[in-house]
Amino acid sequence: MLAFMRAQRGDYAVAASLASAGIPQSLLAQPDARITRRQYVALYRSVAALLDDEMLGLWSRPIRGGTLKYLMLSLLDTPTVMVALNRFVRFWNLLLDDYRLHMVRRNEAVRLALIARAPGATANPLGHGLMMKLIHGVASWLLGREIGVHRVAFCFARPRYVQDYVFLFPGGVGFQARETSIYLDERDCAAAFKREKHQLWGFLKRAPEDWTFAAVNRTSLSAKARAFLEPRIDEAVTIRDLADALHSSVRNLTRKFAEEGTGFQTVKDDLRRDIAVHRLTHSNVAVAALALDLGFSNSAVFCRAFRQWTGSSPTAYRKGARDSE
Repeated sequence: MLAFMRAQRGDYAVAASLASAGIPQSLLAQPDARITRRQYVALYRSVAALLDDEMLGLWSRPIRGGTLKYLMLSLLDTPTVMVALNRFVRFWNLLLDDYRLHMVRRNEAVRLALIARAPGATANPLGHGLMMKLIHGVASWLLGREIGVHRVAFCFARPRYVQDYVFLFPGGVGFQARETSIYLDERDCAAAFKREKHQLWGFLKRAPEDWTFAAVNRTSLSAKARAFLEPRIDEAVTIRDLADALHSSVRNLTRKFAEEGTGFQTVKDDLRRDIAVHRLTHSNVAVAALALDLGFSNSAVFCRAFRQWTGSSPTAYRKGARDSE
């Protein structure tokens, strides 16, 4: 998100955006550090405003401020989601030079794909991910509920943080595909909708939050495991407990976790990390109390785990977040 701005505006602009979002600069040196949803949205808005580019410099030409507004206004008078998506595709194809969007019906799904206009194009993972989120988020907002997704495929290699893709995108997620594409449920796309301008203003005011986070994959095993673990995070829950709750076997769950590129303990640790980051930055809870709340035997064990997750101690992480506010 910051790479293009650093190249165009320098480190001062990067520091200003991070500060406006309440993100310590020290986190940039920590590959596994986490930021909150609120910080992400604030950083996105800051970068977009400084660059006057609603897609953060990720495409061949800037997507100037106001583009999303006029795109959405052009969709309000369409009779169905399918017609709206067709207009969405035509709109973006007027803007993009490096890629074009292509839509086709296939096997009870509507496929929207990003196709390179010239061979050898280098896919930007964030740009491709945001476009798939925008397609699904806009269609879901128009329909007034989360539109069904059969699967999402990306043309780049499976990333190290694959579990985040699995969690954020409903349906199956694949990598190293020929083209980045999303397969929406055809029945949902054929549905009629009714949206008014006054409803659109709220969607635009909250952007990019609604279209980035409206869809959370609740069908993946990782999501089900997190939902099961969260109210029990202070307990010694095992994969056997999860298997019993899901009426499955440990062997079957282990296989499914592997297919999603993760494991039970990884999901549990990721949840602990995310809860810890949120509470350290949004409350004054003592580190010792937080350790017990997360199921650690003592604060020393928790501090070692937190340093492995983020590269920082809980105290230093909290101080860095507050110093940047």
